[in-house]
Amino acid sequence: MKWKPLKWWLIGLLALFWALWASSSYVPMQASPVYQDTFKIGGDLVIAESQEVRDAFAVGGDVTLQEGATVQGDAFALGGNVWLDVNTQVSGDVVAIGGKVIRAESAVVKGSELVMLEQFNGLFERFGVLGAPYLSNVVFWVVSFVAAAIAGMMLLLLLPGHIDEIATAVQTRSFTSLVYGIGGIAALIVLSILTGGSVLGRILLPLANLAALLTCLLGSTAICLWLGKRLQPQKSEASFQNFWLGLILLFVISLLPVVGGLIVSLITLFSFGATLLTRYGTSIAGPPPLLDR
Repeated sequence: MKWKPLKWWLIGLLALFWALWASSSYVPMQASPVYQDTFKIGGDLVIAESQEVRDAFAVGGDVTLQEGATVQGDAFALGGNVWLDVNTQVSGDVVAIGGKVIRAESAVVKGSELVMLEQFNGLFERFGVLGAPYLSNVVFWVVSFVAAAIAGMMLLLLLPGHIDEIATAVQTRSFTSLVYGIGGIAALIVLSILTGGSVLGRILLPLANLAALLTCLLGSTAICLWLGKRLQPQKSEASFQNFWLGLILLFVISLLPVVGGLIVSLITLFSFGATLLTRYGTSIAGPPPLLDR
């Protein structure tokens, strides 16, 4: 991946965290009479005619450069458009996330023009800069959990013993499962880097991705089963009921802004490692080693 798109994704993520931290009554920074506001949350940022600023950032609004305005650095809009009027100049990059770049023919951009998530512009306008990403996150997790529910029911019917072994490994060898999970993800990344674009990679990577998908499905089913058993230990034999109870709990956690997805991903990492540790549930988890105690 090229650095510039990655850089702007990171800046966009930081801007979201900043917007989460800032209150709705946030007052934009006031600059000297020579300069205008260069950062604004929850509204449009306008650089007036013939004004010169260092950077122009807007979260939840448009960045507009009026005729003859100059930005020495970058112009960035999260959840809005970047408007470049006639004879405007941007020495750095122009980036619009959840919007688009609209420029006059005489506008000069010396850096790159990047447009990301333009198709979500309507969501940003309707639900706001925080609501649109959150709504997208909810849709993602709904689709993920529907797929996990269907796959989990089938796996519980076809491979109940394998699922139990993986769930036991999560319970008795949690630290080792985490190490295996991190190692498995790292190995997949290294394989992608070393073989990506080669003939060998075209053969190995699809197989590796298929194995990773199967690992995730088995592990996710097992972790839901394990959570359900922990919630109602008196009904430890009710596999399907425990599975649904654990699945609903994970789904509720995933709805928490920001931290929910991180918690679910961490839990999934344990189950991914436990699946590898038990060789997809074909070996007995055994007693926990000293590191797991």
